[in-house]
Amino acid sequence: MNRRITHFGMTDPRQGLPPFILTDHTWRTPIGRVHFLLITQGNTLMEIDGHQHTLCEGSFLFLLPNMLVRTLSQSYDLCLQCLFFDFDFITDFPLLLKAEISHKVAYAPNFTTDTHTANLLRRYFEFIYDRYTSPESNEEIIKGLLFSLILEVNRLYTHEETTVRISRSDEITDRFFFLLHRHCKEEHNAAFYAGKLCISDKHLMRTIRQKTGQTFHFWLSDFLMREAKILLKSTDRSIQEIAETLHFPNSSFFARFFRKHEGLSPLQFRKSR
Repeated sequence: MNRRITHFGMTDPRQGLPPFILTDHTWRTPIGRVHFLLITQGNTLMEIDGHQHTLCEGSFLFLLPNMLVRTLSQSYDLCLQCLFFDFDFITDFPLLLKAEISHKVAYAPNFTTDTHTANLLRRYFEFIYDRYTSPESNEEIIKGLLFSLILEVNRLYTHEETTVRISRSDEITDRFFFLLHRHCKEEHNAAFYAGKLCISDKHLMRTIRQKTGQTFHFWLSDFLMREAKILLKSTDRSIQEIAETLHFPNSSFFARFFRKHEGLSPLQFRKSR
């Protein structure tokens, strides 16, 4: 067998590598983590959130957190490169994965590139890998390169057409996350999102739980924590100002919320990075 898979990622190595090489193995992408895959040789058939996708040489795959993935088959000569990172690694930057892009990825996580684009992405992967494995590896350089790659991926998806038939529950879930990206800072109640979707809040919460395995409040907290970490890391705003930006009742309430989910106070988090 000639299968080769190159993984590298800015995350805790104890959490293991994504099992793309295993056939008939179902797994869910971890919360807070993004995967980029580039097929450099051969082909593979994968099922992602119930939809089958054929990936061949030049295919690029973008996996968001909490996607259900199963490799159905693969050619003997399959070779791919995989880059994965946690959102915590890029808290220095404003949110790079735009709501519109995440919405597109949820519908169509892969597309086949032309030769020029495939070579461009391969060079990004190889350059980041080179700096990641170098004895003199500099985290700031890696973050800068990753920043550039994410902007490149955003550009590619901006021009990518998506035409995928999905179920009503899939549509509700995808639209919910699209709205959450845009409104999580100021809207913390399920009724707001349900109203935008023209359904009851009970229907929304039940659908989200069934499709993702997590509750509405879990996802709201997850998105608020991402925003809070970015503001703590990339701005000089006070805790009070951040609490107001995220529409918490007061800074004490925000501090309790942050400590509950991170195990540190907002100030301790800011100083520890």
